[in-house]
Amino acid sequence: MNRGAAAVFLGTLLSAGAGCRARPEAPAVLPPTPGPARTPTSAPAKLGYLDESRTGTPVDGGVLRRRLTGEPTTLNAVLQSSGPEAEVLQYVQRNLFDFDATLALVPGLAESLERSPDGLTFTITLRPDAVWEDGKPVTAGDAVFTIRQIADPKVPAPVFKPLFEELDGVEAVGERRFRVRFRKPYAFRAMAFVLPVLPAHRFERQKFLRARDNRAPLSDGPYRLVSWKTQESIVLERNPRYAGPAGHFDRVVFRILPDDTTAWRLLLAGELDADPIDAAAKQRAAADPDFAACCRLVEFYNLDYNYIALNSRSPFFGDARVRRALTMLLDRASIVRNLYRGSARIISGPWAPDSPAYDATVEPLPFDPAAAAKLLDEAGWRSPSPGAPREKDGRRFEFELLVSAGSEIGRQIDEMLAAELAKVGVTARVRPMEWAAFVERVDGGAFEAASLAWSAVDPNPDPYPYWHSSQCAPAGLNDGCFASAEADRLMTEARGETDDARRLADLHRLHRLFRDEAPAIFVVNASQKNAFRRRIRGLTTSPLGLYGIWPGPLAWWAEPGGGSAK
Repeated sequence: MNRGAAAVFLGTLLSAGAGCRARPEAPAVLPPTPGPARTPTSAPAKLGYLDESRTGTPVDGGVLRRRLTGEPTTLNAVLQSSGPEAEVLQYVQRNLFDFDATLALVPGLAESLERSPDGLTFTITLRPDAVWEDGKPVTAGDAVFTIRQIADPKVPAPVFKPLFEELDGVEAVGERRFRVRFRKPYAFRAMAFVLPVLPAHRFERQKFLRARDNRAPLSDGPYRLVSWKTQESIVLERNPRYAGPAGHFDRVVFRILPDDTTAWRLLLAGELDADPIDAAAKQRAAADPDFAACCRLVEFYNLDYNYIALNSRSPFFGDARVRRALTMLLDRASIVRNLYRGSARIISGPWAPDSPAYDATVEPLPFDPAAAAKLLDEAGWRSPSPGAPREKDGRRFEFELLVSAGSEIGRQIDEMLAAELAKVGVTARVRPMEWAAFVERVDGGAFEAASLAWSAVDPNPDPYPYWHSSQCAPAGLNDGCFASAEADRLMTEARGETDDARRLADLHRLHRLFRDEAPAIFVVNASQKNAFRRRIRGLTTSPLGLYGIWPGPLAWWAEPGGGSAK
């Protein structure tokens, strides 16, 4: 990409393409609005985006009650690794920069960014009014401390570490300015600074991984933490020292509710204002007059997708033929029809269809049990007699398939796969697990297979953090420890390529390789469905969803007399 002048303000820099947002002349960037379905089994029509940012007059006050589908494992922004953590932290910790609904980067704690002509050095200036809730200023020293923690090999920082792998040095050059140097250019480097900052003074004389702030973070954002009751709730209130645009609600209460049925009941009762729902709940809502009276559905496609990770370190999944066979034993067209009621699109690689990296010419592997059985035979997993379990070298093909206890769709997909596997002599034991235990197993790479979802926190199509062999769990986010010399080469080449067309060609070659090597069973990109009480206004959706943008939920407000939550 065109790297621009040595020093520019952020708005100029990012409208010129230093990041990954739409530009008319750049074929390898994400369009601001998803295009129509591009796979044969896609949903029949695209879903538009909602923008209520200029609708109505916002009213301040009241309580917003939201649902978390799982318990956060930490509220240390550097250590975060899951959706529930990100949803809470968006209120508490500002990033240096953020994505807006058009996927442009906008200032947060920082007011400007300067970049050297070679794309290796970045100088960032913080806002003069950025302060912590204890009254101390947010300083360049805080940013330096944060980046050094991310770069520390002893610190698990899976969301941010890949973007700082080529870090050459970071230093403060004043109270509000700091400089970051990298050894190699990277096409999406500016995205590294969609980055929260930690208060260095709070971690003094504490062990970083066990610091009290990991559960009680100091706020530099619009809200501050009031309480965290395990398996029950997290409560936030306005941060009076925050100088930026304030949220409209006085308090935000997150209810920790893994069970969909309980959440649905609370939504209809007015004890929740927002609830992510699935296709079955959408269908139920359409026929429920109580839902129509109290609530509305907000639906759109974003960059999320779900998949079943297959651990290549397992004796079962080291062979690509086996991984392909399992993909061909999952009837994804049936999943789209029956589980998602048509509101999902089959994928053939680790991107949603609206990502620039997704090559629509790469057809998904077909549902073909006979061909799958042949592949298993070729890989040495054979039945000693008709109808007997498959085995190899005296080991039966039996494995554990983990799923989060709160994921009903995930469980159903896993059971569909297990049923087809049983027909060809393979046993998959579906095991639901409580969220925190599930995350611990997956993040540690301590599983055979696991039902997962990729949640788009940014539009970066770079697969390196998730699939490069150097990112093998527990050190990185390559949970299944997929390793391919050719994939590694292409991923490394793509992330350093500054020419859009050549980078896109690399990503499309990777797409075909991912389809053929099948490091995971790539399932579908489902539409995002959220139920809201009608009183909640100010919603904006985007390819990053409702929450991955700024101001996102900070712009929500409640209509007076609109059926306030109890």
